[in-house]
Amino acid sequence: MNRQFTEKSAKIMIVEDDKKLRRLLEIELEHAGYEVMGFESGVDALDEFKNFSPDLVILDIMLPDMDGYEIAQNLRKLSPDVLILMLTALGMKKDKITGFESGADDYLTKPFDNEELLARIRALLRRKHIEISKPFKFGALEIYEDRRVVLYHGKEVDLSKTEYELLLYLAKNHKRAVSKEEILNAVWGIDYYGSDNTVEVYINYLRKKLSSEIIKTVRGIGYRLVGEQVETDN
Repeated sequence: MNRQFTEKSAKIMIVEDDKKLRRLLEIELEHAGYEVMGFESGVDALDEFKNFSPDLVILDIMLPDMDGYEIAQNLRKLSPDVLILMLTALGMKKDKITGFESGADDYLTKPFDNEELLARIRALLRRKHIEISKPFKFGALEIYEDRRVVLYHGKEVDLSKTEYELLLYLAKNHKRAVSKEEILNAVWGIDYYGSDNTVEVYINYLRKKLSSEIIKTVRGIGYRLVGEQVETDN
């Protein structure tokens, strides 16, 4: 997950049950400089998704085990920012609408032109490269807001939605200490009527997952993230 993304280093997954077409796509994309992995079934592709961690998935709709719409929905759950290009013989308007509603970023019908396919891939990857923002970085801690990813010493940290939002709020307000009440309003919402001890519980969750020293308790005020923000160039 901490691989630096560039358009030239992109990894592409192909999910296509036509063996001949899949191999032709693999050869074409590898020749264009991409790292490629192909799969015949949706189940196999989903099983290997985390291991391969592709930037873009070329996805057929009519597959032997599950349709491409369902696969796209599952891909979105695994990685909200992965690019999905549906490549299919289904060219009706309703098919395209269903494809986009399932999570596709682009839709190309068969038969297709190789140059057009490559152009669409490059356009999608350029967009992804532009959209990736600078992380909030505090020493060994990196927070990628656009991807909702947190790294600590280069390793991804599994945080719950609330833990992530609390950490991000502390990062965005790192120059000052923030009170429990302010945190409750920002993270849990102004309609939350629970105890402010909830904040302390979640602060402790973060300390256990990151470091006991990373969040400082400022007596009589609240909490602040330890360390100065490091400017990044990516």
